[in-house]
Amino acid sequence: MKSLAMVSMVAGIASSAFGQIVVDGTLDADYGNPKSVQVVATGFGNATDGANGYANGSELNGGWIKVDVDNGNFYLFLSGNLESNFNKLDIFIDCIGDAGQNALRSDNPDVDFNGLNAMGEDTANAFPGLRFDAGFAPDFFVTTTIGGYDPTAGTGPTQYANIAQILTDGGGVGAYIGSGPFSNPQTGSNLIDDTVYGCKLSINNSNVGGVSGDPANPGEGCGVTTGIEIMIPLANMGWVDGPIRVCAFINGQGHDYVSSQVLGALPAGSGNLGGDGLGGWNGQNPTGKIRFSFADIAGDQFFSSDGPDACSSAPACPGDLDDSNSVDAGDIGSLLILFGDCAGGTPGCTGDLDDSGSVDAGDIGSLLILFGDCPA
Repeated sequence: MKSLAMVSMVAGIASSAFGQIVVDGTLDADYGNPKSVQVVATGFGNATDGANGYANGSELNGGWIKVDVDNGNFYLFLSGNLESNFNKLDIFIDCIGDAGQNALRSDNPDVDFNGLNAMGEDTANAFPGLRFDAGFAPDFFVTTTIGGYDPTAGTGPTQYANIAQILTDGGGVGAYIGSGPFSNPQTGSNLIDDTVYGCKLSINNSNVGGVSGDPANPGEGCGVTTGIEIMIPLANMGWVDGPIRVCAFINGQGHDYVSSQVLGALPAGSGNLGGDGLGGWNGQNPTGKIRFSFADIAGDQFFSSDGPDACSSAPACPGDLDDSNSVDAGDIGSLLILFGDCAGGTPGCTGDLDDSGSVDAGDIGSLLILFGDCPA
């Protein structure tokens, strides 16, 4: 397999030509419908702050995959929030047939203070590490985190990211790909624009809808249009053809305590998985901190580019309120007519594009993001 560095220049040229999706943490219409939706309340704090940069909780509401074959790029959009406390978003990507690691090894590249290998097998004590569902063997890893916000000093928050190959026999290439500070903690935007490997990452933490933090009333993830967005050149992932599958979850600061926020989603009513799959912690061990198998949990904890659409009630073209097959000035008029609370605060009304329980100024912003022709 070629190293990441060998293909970065070609991939970088390809990525510059595609202009339909802007990596800014807001959902573009070209993604289509989500392939996964959250049904489990967050066990890592419900985000209520509403700032673009800072978040006081973590949740993964939905997952979108866009494979841009013409320009050689993979796009992933995860709606929701990533708390600004250096918790991790760990993303495993299965993109090469008959390769990868269904049971995670501990001799993978050392990235993010060896966080990837902290989830692998504990060879010294013969303990298995993280294992995935049957039919899922990741070949590529992305981890990102956000933190460093000090309102007194006026610094942060900042996003950081690492990538790594997950080769069938271990080894491979891994790299820290940079940081992206927010121009303003409340309203500013950020971007990690990696010029070596051609990757881009951004976070918009302004979501206050989606799932709740109350297991008795979890809500659901459809309708959220802001979150974490990633672009990776397909060549760097080793992809040639076929569907691409993703398993993503919010993890603890040391990659050692998996939350309830997993996509594909855990069964309804699930809590944090922790290190043992039951909410316990194995952090005292130098390796093998994660010791459970997604195969032991009902359903698939991954989603696929060729899978069925989630949120079946979601419009094929969010924002096209007048069914004109484009999001334009006519939809602004339709939105203004709908202004007000949605059925007493129930998410899901036609114009409540940000799932806040009312049609308001926030939905105008969401509509403007979606402006343009609907995808075919």
